[in-house]
Amino acid sequence: MLTYVKELHMKLYFRSSIISFLLGIVVTSCNSPAQLYRPDNKEKIYFGYIKDSSYSQLKRVLSSYSNIQLKDTIIIKYDFNNETCWDRLDEETKKHIETFILRSQARIQQKMMARPYLTVLRFREPGNNLNKIVKWDSSILIDDKKELFNLLVKESSICGSSIIIMPDKRFLFIRSDSHFEALEMSKRQIEDILNKK
Repeated sequence: MLTYVKELHMKLYFRSSIISFLLGIVVTSCNSPAQLYRPDNKEKIYFGYIKDSSYSQLKRVLSSYSNIQLKDTIIIKYDFNNETCWDRLDEETKKHIETFILRSQARIQQKMMARPYLTVLRFREPGNNLNKIVKWDSSILIDDKKELFNLLVKESSICGSSIIIMPDKRFLFIRSDSHFEALEMSKRQIEDILNKK
């Protein structure tokens, strides 16, 4: 009898866990108009050319936020308010999250040192409903007036977006770039995508 009660309790617990999980997905989907672009989604990556006037405006906006001298190639990671991408990491200890942030900052510095023609900047939307790895990272600049959002990003995507801007004003835009994969792309990989017709 005791075994039967335990089994029944486990089944009920399992069912309630599944229902809670599904409700969490529904609530998250309803609260956020942002979409998660998976690797197999053809709309995850797109490319194009920035007009001269927009490029000049971009350089002005970036210079107003940072003292970094802009190099030939610019990579920007943009994170959004009301984000759910790193909710599970938010449950970890403060020390664990801070270590994660320090590793991320070190990775960016290493890439910029290894590729001297590269400028890497991280931005986020204004607001306070952010995952801790974004909210606690003091190196991430806040796009106060959403100038960068309106100029380049245009729409939110779950897990943030990245853009690579080449010296000739061609760009590669990656939606839902949770692990900042744009930073790992070689010049050859970028060129291969940009040269597709």
